[in-house]
Formats: sequence, structure tokens, C-alpha cells
Amino acid sequence: MRIDRFEDGGRCELRLRGELRLSNAREVFERALAEDCSRVVLDFSGCEVEDRALSALAELLNEAHLGIAVQGLRERPRPAPV
Repeated sequence: MRIDRFEDGGRCELRLRGELRLSNAREVFERALAEDCSRVVLDFSGCEVEDRALSALAELLNEAHLGIAVQGLRERPRPAPV
């Protein structure tokens, strides 16, 4: 997984590339926490996201009471019943 950073005025956008796994969730959280911007946006549009990783990241962000926006998440098709 790779994180590209873009800044526009007081807004920082962190674009995640590759695959976000549970083992990377804390790294993404710490990276977002370290940003010195008035608004941080996590962009998942170029990233496959493991469900457990998203849950862990959401829990970390919620506990930290950070105002971070999220974009680029898309609903995955549900597997066919067996």
C-alpha cells in the first residue's frame, strides 16, 4: 500500500493506492493524525479495502474524535449464495 499526499489550501488529501489490509490500518490512522491541515480527506478510490481494515480504521478515527472526511469507498458486490 502507498499513500500519496496532496495539499490544496488548508486541505490535505491522502490518496491510498494498492490494498488496505488490517495490518496497515494503524499506519493510515497515524499518517492522518500527523497531518497539520484544517481538513484531512482519506481517498480510497485507488485502493482495495479489506473489511476488517476499514472497521479497525473507523474505530481508531472515532476514538480519536478527528474530523476526517472519507471519499472513494464503493460497495462491493455480495457473493452469490451457495
